[in-house]
Amino acid sequence: MPPRQYRTLLKREESYAVHALLYVAENPGAPAARIATDLELPRDFLAKVLRRLGKAGFVRNLPGRTGGVHLSVDLAEVTLLNVLEAVSGPLVVDTCQTLERCPTQKRTGECSLNAAWLAVGLQVRDAFDAVRLDRLVAS
Repeated sequence: MPPRQYRTLLKREESYAVHALLYVAENPGAPAARIATDLELPRDFLAKVLRRLGKAGFVRNLPGRTGGVHLSVDLAEVTLLNVLEAVSGPLVVDTCQTLERCPTQKRTGECSLNAAWLAVGLQVRDAFDAVRLDRLVAS
């Protein structure tokens, strides 16, 4: 039997962003290159993720010998949902949720699937929003 292929719920950049924030909380001032090495992440891809986190106000990258990546937020006030949406935009289960009328609604006048997507999406959002990052930092 071939190895099982997995489909992850999170995009790579979302996972990397959470891991990077936790790493920076545990290692303030670490250079981006060390974060990439220690987390075994592609350096260039992590740099893009760190830029997004910086633009969203989660981190700041200071140049020089005493620089490195520093948190700009209190992780007690940051949830997984905050990070995921900062990196990738609003979380929805299916893109039909973003349309005024999905293709099925246009075709038949109604769509019970859209209501199901909305209910599942709200549960997923609530679950991610319930996890604060300060609870995930290694002591």
